[in-house]
Amino acid sequence: MYDNPWPSYTKNPVKTKERWFQKWAEKFIWDRKHDLIIRKIYGYRIARRLQQLMQDIRPNIKRALDNHFSINEGFRYHCLTNRGNRASRKSSKYTGGSATFMKMKNRLSKLLECEITLAETFKYTHSLKANNERFANE
Repeated sequence: MYDNPWPSYTKNPVKTKERWFQKWAEKFIWDRKHDLIIRKIYGYRIARRLQQLMQDIRPNIKRALDNHFSINEGFRYHCLTNRGNRASRKSSKYTGGSATFMKMKNRLSKLLECEITLAETFKYTHSLKANNERFANE
């Protein structure tokens, strides 16, 4: 079923995705009025599942994907950016990076040497660093 080195479900050809959906849909019955929402749910779930199945992939397909990921500049940039964000002590745009909200609260408490409220943590993690009064989504 997975016979080419596609880096993700969304990169699969529409024809292949449709074939996968039809094979899956043979096992179920639903009103056709629900077809669009079922397709959306299926697309979301299969994309997540496909990420988890990568360890079960055939060796020749795995080599082709590894080659794609090592050569593709966009992927390498994305990978290096994420690695830098994870290693950084600073926060970024939620602006808490990959740290959870409560971890950020603990970091702030240690940094400022006082107990920080949830509201203060929210303001810190959602405001721009250049202008602390403006929220990141404004």
